[in-house]
Amino acid sequence: MQFVAPDSFGFLLSISFLVGIVIGGLASISGAIYGAFFIEFVPNIADSISKSAPWAVYGVFLVASVYFMPSGVAGVVNGVGRQLFRRWRAGTISSEESN
Repeated sequence: MQFVAPDSFGFLLSISFLVGIVIGGLASISGAIYGAFFIEFVPNIADSISKSAPWAVYGVFLVASVYFMPSGVAGVVNGVGRQLFRRWRAGTISSEESN
């Protein structure tokens, strides 16, 4: 029988999980999914941008994301969806404009 010990998760892995939650959004399941994509793909993108300092590029992505999306990616997606729904409901977005 196996069990999870505290030393199974290192400090950097714990910080990586925390970053994913903050970037994705704290209060939603979709935010956790967006955060998982962030912690999975952004380090690879940062490595392809700069071979000498990929963690600096990752930090820039992280700071820019928190600055421009303080409620996380899920909060931004939710807000945009709400705005589009309000416009559609008010009649400012019609089927003629979308064609």
